[in-house]
Amino acid sequence: MTGRNQDAIKKTSAGLLKLIFPHKGAETVEMDELKICLNLAVESRQRILDQLAISHPGEFKNIKLVETIKLIG
Repeated sequence: MTGRNQDAIKKTSAGLLKLIFPHKGAETVEMDELKICLNLAVESRQRILDQLAISHPGEFKNIKLVETIKLIG
C-alpha cells in the first residue's frame, strides 16, 4: 500500500471517528468503534482506486486494499 493511500485512510478514519463518536478521545475509543471507521475509510478509498483504474487503465492498476490495526504502546 502506498503512503498516499495510507494517509488518505488515516485521515478519513480520523474524520469519521470525530463525526460518529465526538464524545470519545484517543484514549477512550474502543477497538470495535475504530474498526467501523477504518472499514468505511478503506471501502471509500477502494472505490476511488477502482474508479481510477477504470478511467485511466494505463496509469492506475487494479489494487485491492486490506486494513490492519496496529496497536502502539
